[in-house]
Amino acid sequence: MQATMEIAVRGLLSLLALCLLGFSAEALAERDVRITRDADTIRIDARLRVDVHHHLAWQVLTDYDNLARFVPGLSSSRIVSEPGAPMLLKQVGQSGLLWLTLPIEVVVRIEEVPLEAIRFFAVNGTLKSKSGEWRIEAQDDATLLIYRASIVPGFWVPPLVGTAVMAQDVRSKLVGVANEMTRRAASAQSGKL
Repeated sequence: MQATMEIAVRGLLSLLALCLLGFSAEALAERDVRITRDADTIRIDARLRVDVHHHLAWQVLTDYDNLARFVPGLSSSRIVSEPGAPMLLKQVGQSGLLWLTLPIEVVVRIEEVPLEAIRFFAVNGTLKSKSGEWRIEAQDDATLLIYRASIVPGFWVPPLVGTAVMAQDVRSKLVGVANEMTRRAASAQSGKL
């Protein structure tokens, strides 16, 4: 009974989010987002293939001071560390969907492996802990984006609805990143003509 209820709630939330955010079912099928929960720890494993060169994908992911322009729910993002010091990135925004949105403020330490990975570790903020990475894998003229994170929120997340809403929120953010990548690719292509 509980499993049936969870499936129904997830389906309803996904359908509602599709209507509100304008995603097509086909577009979502290309995005693979898995959320698992073990006690207080939430694990995210997301993958997205974008038809852009991996150099451009890297440029978008490392455009830290402009992420709030194209990542839904992010109101500010800026590097707060001094030049030469380990990179610290402060981000402020909200996570969730509709009535289940929570304010998020986090400072993460960034470690880059150029054109391969961006690793992040929370050092301050509203989350008890957050660590993970973005990976990019070149696939001919396309790029596979892989996002993995382990998060312990500093607030209560409802067990059933919370993970479904979080999955939709992650999808929304991936779409924002992918749209910026394709926009920049189209802009670069039109500039070459």
